[in-house]
Amino acid sequence: MPYDPDQYWRDLHSRGDLSAVGQAGMPPEINQWLYRTFARNLRKFVRRQHLLNPIPQSVFDIGAGLGYWIEFWRGLGVQRVDGCDLVPAAVERLNAKFAAGTSRFVVADVGLSVNAPLAEGYELVTCMNVLLHIMDEIRFDHALANTAQLVKPGGHLLLGEPILLQAEYDRDPQPEWESRARPLDRYRLGLEAAGLRLTAIKAGTVLGNNPMEAHSPRAYSMYWAWWSRFHGKTQSARWTRVLGPTMYALDGLLMRTGAAPTTKFALFRRPE
Repeated sequence: MPYDPDQYWRDLHSRGDLSAVGQAGMPPEINQWLYRTFARNLRKFVRRQHLLNPIPQSVFDIGAGLGYWIEFWRGLGVQRVDGCDLVPAAVERLNAKFAAGTSRFVVADVGLSVNAPLAEGYELVTCMNVLLHIMDEIRFDHALANTAQLVKPGGHLLLGEPILLQAEYDRDPQPEWESRARPLDRYRLGLEAAGLRLTAIKAGTVLGNNPMEAHSPRAYSMYWAWWSRFHGKTQSARWTRVLGPTMYALDGLLMRTGAAPTTKFALFRRPE
């Protein structure tokens, strides 16, 4: 069936767990480990890029989903974390969950040509594995522009996306695909046109997502063999208790090698 974003995400959000916003084909317990791995790596990246010195006064999260990254930034000391999501039910739950704080969430499709609810400037804008789900190229350009406009002068945009550093791994999308990896220039040129500048790009995880590229065909085959076996074993409750902690530990070790076969962290800045 062709990919229908509205229906696809409404159906997934009815689950109410991390499989709705992570790996839909894996159980919630494994998704918790995948998110925990990604969060650990992101925390290190944020500190190395000095994004917490000083702590941003305002953060906006694109595709806030279940609020995982809202809690992440609050845990790092950010007082105000706003956000948006495509699914009205998700936004309703977010506003209810964080009603006691200063956060505000709105329903918005960042792929629209005009996005009035997203006009305010923020010190830090985050977008964690969201833009890859925008399959139409015109809507993708709109999303880059709408995301960039949220960044105030001197502020940053932080992406967690399957950005390809080797363009030869780019693939023509199929109608049934609900996500795709794009070359770095596809992100960079659009965001530069909106006034942002790329300042850093690093691996987001090595084993915590399906591989998109590698430094050699052999390495790519090895990553795919790992992911295929990992994915298959997660369907067994007997293996679930072991696979999550194992992946978490191995990914931490492999991150030290600089390998980046899948998700990248890309940091952009709007000059003062």
